[in-house]
Amino acid sequence: MAQIVLGIDYGTTRIGLEIARGPLAEPLEILENDDQTILKLVEIIDQEQVEQLIVGLSENQMAEKTKLFARQLELATNLPLEFVDETLSSYEMHRKLIAAKRSVKQGPIDHFVAAQLLQDWLDS
Repeated sequence: MAQIVLGIDYGTTRIGLEIARGPLAEPLEILENDDQTILKLVEIIDQEQVEQLIVGLSENQMAEKTKLFARQLELATNLPLEFVDETLSSYEMHRKLIAAKRSVKQGPIDHFVAAQLLQDWLDS
């Protein structure tokens, strides 16, 4: 049976989630980043029976915030956690959505970005 992996695109406002139960990553949902975020993630992880966490890591100050968040999540879940480079990932997803003639004004794309991050990890 394939390992269940949760990909996380961390943002200070929203957190995009995606799941892979095999070789394909799928957008899962978008969480508002608030004081209940870790608790909500633990519930989702339990519900989805997640075995591995993948967190997108950008640059500079955002990277430090993401590492702090990841440490808290790792302590709360005791699951293996890996970082993947997400530099320019939102920009690239906007380009892909435009190329696919999908409006980027339809709402947040965090879960699509997260799915691409997880897919890149699965493919590597």
